[in-house]
Amino acid sequence: MAGKTILAVFGDRGGWNACEPPLLKALDAGCAVRVYFTATCGKQYTDGKLKTGSFFEVQAGDSDKDSIQKFMHHPHDLLVVGSSQSKEGSRASAYALTDRDRTSLVVQDAYGSAVPMLALLYQQPLRPYVKVCVTDEFSRAHLMQTISGLGLYDVIVTGGPHFDKVVEMRRTREERRRTLRQALNVGTKEPVFLIAGGVGGTDEILELLEAAIEQAGLAETAKVILRAHPRAREEDKVLTAAFMNAPKYPGWFTDVDRALAPTSDDLLPAADFVLSGFSTTNTIGILLQMPGVVYVGTPTLKKDLMDEKKLERPPEVEAGAAWYVQTAADMAGVITAIRLGARDVPHMLKIVAAQERIASFNDGKATERVWAEMQKLMA
Repeated sequence: MAGKTILAVFGDRGGWNACEPPLLKALDAGCAVRVYFTATCGKQYTDGKLKTGSFFEVQAGDSDKDSIQKFMHHPHDLLVVGSSQSKEGSRASAYALTDRDRTSLVVQDAYGSAVPMLALLYQQPLRPYVKVCVTDEFSRAHLMQTISGLGLYDVIVTGGPHFDKVVEMRRTREERRRTLRQALNVGTKEPVFLIAGGVGGTDEILELLEAAIEQAGLAETAKVILRAHPRAREEDKVLTAAFMNAPKYPGWFTDVDRALAPTSDDLLPAADFVLSGFSTTNTIGILLQMPGVVYVGTPTLKKDLMDEKKLERPPEVEAGAAWYVQTAADMAGVITAIRLGARDVPHMLKIVAAQERIASFNDGKATERVWAEMQKLMA
């Protein structure tokens, strides 16, 4: 593959996280890789919050059609596009995917995250040729059902390259748990709740969890870690700040130095429960086979899920691999069930079995499989 040139376009951090490992493989094989960051990725790169290896040729720019297609004028052998859960990022990706002379590769980082972009593409009378790499059979079935016109061989189950790290996370989980909980100054029996904030609705999770912990009788021992979403809307930031400025139990809230755990994913080994509306952090919790993975369906989170993914409930919940709560009473029930254990709660047994089934797709070799698809398209 030496001498080949790859162009890559990313509007969302999740898309970049999924594609960076196979693009590093391409660099190792002698390919030139030119990366265009726009939308959220462009802002994070410009602000110094997104770092890349020095061998990538990186450009940050606007998400309008002219800017994207100007970048696409660079000679190349393959276009790789990461999916995006923002409207701006999806449009930018769709602007890049206009080439009918060669097949481009789309890598979906999370269940349904490529749907907005593919929906835009498949509205066009002359559709570009794309192959889509997805994390598992559930994602493949969802795309085939949602995007009319995708062929049987257009969607490939490769696993998620950004989930390859979970294999190592599983191996070091207990040691990592001890390290993190020591840094948090938390004992072995104190329950730790991790909140992966959303673009909206984070305050709703906080309010629901506060009442649930009280109802479960854990107000004296609970610890809560909140990690905000990098794309949180301004309203979400204001409402979350209002809650955090006057919490009923300020002693609950804790965190570690960001150097020890830069992302919410890194905090999972320390946690007994992880809550979000729909987050990659929850997905990794399922792959780690954490019984306490909880999806929250409060009004804002339900609306955002419908707006972004056109779903009533997260697919991981439909697959039986996680809890779904809409009220504090629901969450208090989950807390009680987790503390009782799988043998005493039939629904827990179903969640454990479903997580085992989903985790079976995660073998640490997704990067190799996506890189193999890239090589096929450049051959």
